[in-house]
Amino acid sequence: MQRNEIFRDTNSLYLGWDEYASSELLEFGSRYSGKMVLDVGCSIGEYSREMSVRGFNCVGVDYNPKYIEKAKAKGVEAYVMDACHLDFKDKSFDSILMFEILEHLGDPLSALQEAGRVAKKSIMLTVPNFSKFHELNNCKLTYGDVLEEDHVNFFTKEELKALLNKISKHNIVMEREPIYMHRLLPWYIRKPISLLYNLKLLKPSLYRRFYAVIWLEESTTK
Repeated sequence: MQRNEIFRDTNSLYLGWDEYASSELLEFGSRYSGKMVLDVGCSIGEYSREMSVRGFNCVGVDYNPKYIEKAKAKGVEAYVMDACHLDFKDKSFDSILMFEILEHLGDPLSALQEAGRVAKKSIMLTVPNFSKFHELNNCKLTYGDVLEEDHVNFFTKEELKALLNKISKHNIVMEREPIYMHRLLPWYIRKPISLLYNLKLLKPSLYRRFYAVIWLEESTTK
């Protein structure tokens, strides 16, 4: 195998994709957003477009001009912009989306502070979950998110919580997108274990992502 078959370069990864918006992420964003939404790190604009379809006024920004060009072609209002330097007035939006962004940034705190400046109500974000990384590594396993070349931050739940507390104490961090390790087993072992999960007699212990919400100090609505 070649290196580019293993390690993903997110500067061009999504250019060949047309539709990849996760229904779970869309439900998450919709639940906690106000009417006016800024999608920071919007990539090719899938979430911005789908949020608009759901009735939100959504604007997208991304530092990658190629991604913004593709987002605009989908009808998304989108701009080339740095997450740490948003060219919008204070409290221009009700809510900010930051899906899979903080792990890419050299200064995630500055990006969150800037989001807090621009938003009135809430910030919704996701990052890869590295809380169980060492347990997986001991078994010679790893997360797919390790394979993106430009990931520079690897958050445990405690580390993410500490970061969010610097913006507002009113926040919640949730584990989402379970990883079912039994799928690696032979079918005759996998099948009864799957049944136990379906019956809610077993619960996952590994989750791919953290979903987090920051409620800004001016907003008391949760």
